[in-house]
Amino acid sequence: VDDPHIERELVKTHDSAVGFYALNGESLVTFTENEEKEQICGVLEKIREQNPGKRILLVLDKHGSHRCKHTRKRAHQLGIDLIFIPSGSPHLNPIEQVWKYLKWTMAPIVVESEAEFKDLVQETFEKITKRVSFAKKWCEQFLDFRMLS
Repeated sequence: VDDPHIERELVKTHDSAVGFYALNGESLVTFTENEEKEQICGVLEKIREQNPGKRILLVLDKHGSHRCKHTRKRAHQLGIDLIFIPSGSPHLNPIEQVWKYLKWTMAPIVVESEAEFKDLVQETFEKITKRVSFAKKWCEQFLDFRMLS
């Protein structure tokens, strides 16, 4: 009996995927070599570039580079309001459902290279974040939708 599976080397990336799930603007996913404050500030700049003139309210966990003075100062300069959720509370961050669904969607897909993997993450993230449904309950609980326009 022939074995029906094909063995392939696992495609890995050492970069971190950093995402922004926009409820009323352009979402963003990008890859950074690490999650240090300078990289996070670079992501904040990209978020602002993609969402000029819009109010940006960014929900973050308490990762050190998210809450450090350098990042908070840069966010303020860019006009980005930061909300920090309590430790151990990923259910309070709407993007966590996006990551969960992205991983579930991508799990069966085989890619040939790191570049193909990153492209697939970008494409999948973009499709998923076009839907506000992942944040619907969060919005109903914490936001007034009239303020999002």
